[in-house]
Amino acid sequence: MMKRLFTFLLLFSVLTTQAQAPDPAAAPPDPLTPLIKQREELIRQYEQASAQRNAFLANKPSKKDLQEVVDALKGIIRKDTEIVKALKESSIRRTATIVAEKTQAQRQATVAQGDQSMTRERFYDLENQIQNLQIRDKQREKKLQEAQAAAEEATTARVSRELIAAGLAGLSIVLLWYIFRLRGQVRPTRRGARR
Repeated sequence: MMKRLFTFLLLFSVLTTQAQAPDPAAAPPDPLTPLIKQREELIRQYEQASAQRNAFLANKPSKKDLQEVVDALKGIIRKDTEIVKALKESSIRRTATIVAEKTQAQRQATVAQGDQSMTRERFYDLENQIQNLQIRDKQREKKLQEAQAAAEEATTARVSRELIAAGLAGLSIVLLWYIFRLRGQVRPTRRGARR
């Protein structure tokens, strides 16, 4: 009964160790496999020793046969102790690995949260910059519209002044022409009076 329970326990621990090992190439060699093989060899020796019968003692084991059985059982017990010790060490290593992985995952989560908050802050900064640029753009557009309106007023005023100047220049030309014409009429009459 103990033998079956222990074998089941060993098999279960080996299977769980293999199932939890993520990368067999990176994992160190399993110390349990050789220990289990050595235990199986000791069990075979025990079975051979316990099967021996001495013909002189009416098919009963001799003292030497019994001593071999006891030695084989002691060897099995020692090997079981080594296996339990290896299981404990494996469990400790596995626990340390799990703790290290958990710590690393927590660090990565913290870094990711920090990156996320930095990204959020940067996003809000960029949104503020966009809003500021839009406000500046609207202000520039308003100033541009005001400048265009002022330019149109100045153009209108200049055109009206130019029209007035052109009208005055035309009136001056007409007046000059009228003056020359009147002078031309006045001169012949004076010439006739002098004669």
